Amino acid sequence: MQVGIGGWQVPREAVEVARERKTNILTLSDVEKLGISKTIEIALELAWKDTDMVYLSFDIDSIDCGFVPGTGWPEPGGFLPREALQLVAGVAAEGICGMELVEVSPPYDQSEITALMATRVIVEALGSMTMAGSLGKHAKHIDKPIRIPSGDFEGHRWSNKNSKK
Repeated sequence: MQVGIGGWQVPREAVEVARERKTNILTLSDVEKLGISKTIEIALELAWKDTDMVYLSFDIDSIDCGFVPGTGWPEPGGFLPREALQLVAGVAAEGICGMELVEVSPPYDQSEITALMATRVIVEALGSMTMAGSLGKHAKHIDKPIRIPSGDFEGHRWSNKNSKK
């Protein structure tokens, strides 16, 4: 589920990959028409369908570049900071198993305002989960020991043909 895709700079290859993966996308235009609350509702419904956990990846460049200039992909016409924070809070309140925040570029962030906004997004997610009582909700799924089989590297991929199980 992707929310807030917009602008003309999106590489055509990325569009093709999204189509191949049958990714659900709500564009910035969709969000504008639906409103933030309905967008959150739809995003949660689609993201949680047939799954136990949801992972949140937040691109700082989804926010209008006038507010976050320190990114390698500045996009005019993005979310306002309050819209982005409301989206993150609404999604995170249901409980997420993890989160990443990407596209902050310190060399371009002369005033450190982008880093400040990135920090606020993370704090918003954590605070929202804390207030909703969903922080740690996925521990039963995450806190399991896993076994990663070892194998041999063949060409461009790992193979477990010769490894002991």
